[in-house]
Amino acid sequence: MKENNRFESEPMLHKNETHTFLPIRYIIVFMCFLAITLNYATRMNLSVAMLAIVPKDDMNLTSSNVSMTSDTSKHLTFDWSLETQQFILGSLYYGYTITPFIAGWLVGIFGGSPIILLGTLLMSLMMLLTPVAAEVGVWLLVITRIVDGMGQGFVYPATFNLVTNWSKLNERSTFISISASGLGFGPVLASYISASLCSTDFLGGWPSTFYLFGVVGILWCLGWCIVGSSDVSRNRWISTIERDSILFSQTEEIKNAGQYEVPWKEIALSPVVWTLCFCTIGFNFGFFFLLTELPIFFETILGFELKMTGLLSTIPHFVFFVAMLFGGVLADALIFHEILTAIATRKLLACCALGISPMFLVSIGYVANNETLAVVLMICVFGMCPLYIPSVEASVLDIAPNHSGLLIGIMSSASHVCGFIAPAIVGILTRNCNTIYQWRKMFWITAGVQVFGLVCFLIFGTSEVQEWSKLDKSENEVAPCIESEKER
Repeated sequence: MKENNRFESEPMLHKNETHTFLPIRYIIVFMCFLAITLNYATRMNLSVAMLAIVPKDDMNLTSSNVSMTSDTSKHLTFDWSLETQQFILGSLYYGYTITPFIAGWLVGIFGGSPIILLGTLLMSLMMLLTPVAAEVGVWLLVITRIVDGMGQGFVYPATFNLVTNWSKLNERSTFISISASGLGFGPVLASYISASLCSTDFLGGWPSTFYLFGVVGILWCLGWCIVGSSDVSRNRWISTIERDSILFSQTEEIKNAGQYEVPWKEIALSPVVWTLCFCTIGFNFGFFFLLTELPIFFETILGFELKMTGLLSTIPHFVFFVAMLFGGVLADALIFHEILTAIATRKLLACCALGISPMFLVSIGYVANNETLAVVLMICVFGMCPLYIPSVEASVLDIAPNHSGLLIGIMSSASHVCGFIAPAIVGILTRNCNTIYQWRKMFWITAGVQVFGLVCFLIFGTSEVQEWSKLDKSENEVAPCIESEKER
C-alpha cells in the first residue's frame, strides 16, 4: 500500500532527468500574474463602462484612464445619479475588505490552489452576471459587486501562499513581483479594452466588456485546473529534478506546512506584524489616491486636454508595472550574491517606495506651473512606489513563510479601508476650492502616512523567521539554505 501511494504521488514527468525547457513553477507564477491582472482589470472595467451606461450630454466620453467616443443611443442606458454611480463603484470594497483575512486563514488549511480558483471563479461569474443585474435593478448590481469583491479578496493571499510553496529562496522577490505586477498591468489593459468595446455595438456595447473578462476568467479557471496545485508535491506535471530542487531550497516551515496551526495571540501582539500593516496602509493610501484621483489632477490642476489626460494617466501605470518587475529581480540579486543582507535589501527598497516616492509626490505640489516637470515627477512616484512589493510584502515570506497567506490577508483587509478614506479626503479638501494649494495638502497627508509606515519598518522590520512561525521552535536559518542553493 505504501508503495502504491508513493507511485501515485510521483510526477508524470518523473523519468525526465534533465531540466525541462519551461519549468512548471514559471507557469504557476505566470498564472498568478494573470489572476491578479484579471483582479485589477475587473475593478477598472466598470469605471470605464459607466461612461456608456450613464451617457453624458456630449459625445466625448472620458474614463479615468482613457478617452473614448461612442454613440450610446443604440445601447442600454440608465439614468443613475452621481451618488448612485459612486455607491455602485465603491460597493466592491465592502466585499473585498473582509475576505482577504478569511482567505489568508483558509490557504493555510487547504492550500493556495483551491482558494485562488474559488476567488477567480466567483469574480468571473459576477462579471458575466453584471449586465443582467444592471437591468434588474441597482440593488442586484450592488450585490453582484459585493460578491465580486469577495472573490477578488481570495486571490492575493492565495498568490503569496503559492509563491511561498513554489519558489526557491533566491526567487522569492522576483516571483512575488511578477505576480503582483498585475496591479499595474490590469488597469491599463482594462482601460483600453473596455473603452474599445464600449464604443462598438458588439453584444450591445458596454455589456461586452463584462462578457469578455468573465469568459477569460472562466478559461483561466480551466487552465488552472489542468496545471495548478498548492505545492510541488501535488503537481503531476513537474519533473523530479525541478521538484527536488525546490524542496531542497525550502525551509522546514514550508516543507511541513501540513502541520498548520495559527498562533493568533502571537500574531496579534507581534510588533513586526503591526509594522507590516502600517506600511501596507501607507502604500495603499497613496496607491488608491493616485489610482482614483490622478486623472482629475492632470485635467483640473495641470490643465491638460481630455485625450492627453488619458495618455498621461496610463504612462505611470506602465512605469509601475516595469518598476515592480525590476525591483523583484534586483532584490533577489542583491541577496543571493551577498551584496546586501536580506533585511538591508528590504529596508533599502522600502526607503525608495515609502521615503523617496513621497518626496517626489510632495514636490509636485510646488511645480504645478511647470506641467512637464510635474508629469516627470509623477512618473518618478510610480517608478519608486512599486518597490514596496519586493521590500515590505516580500519580507512576509521571510518572517513567516508558513503563514504568508494569512499575514497578507490581514494586511490587505486592514489597508483596503484606504479605498474609501483617500478619495473621501480629496473630496473634502477640494469640494469648495479645487486649487493646487488644496492638492498640496493631500500630497503632504499621503507622504506623512507613508513615511510613518517606513519609520516603523526601519525600526521593527526584520527578515528573521519569527518564533511563532517555527514549527519545532528550533533555529531555522535562511542563510545556509541559500548557500546550499548556490552550491547546486
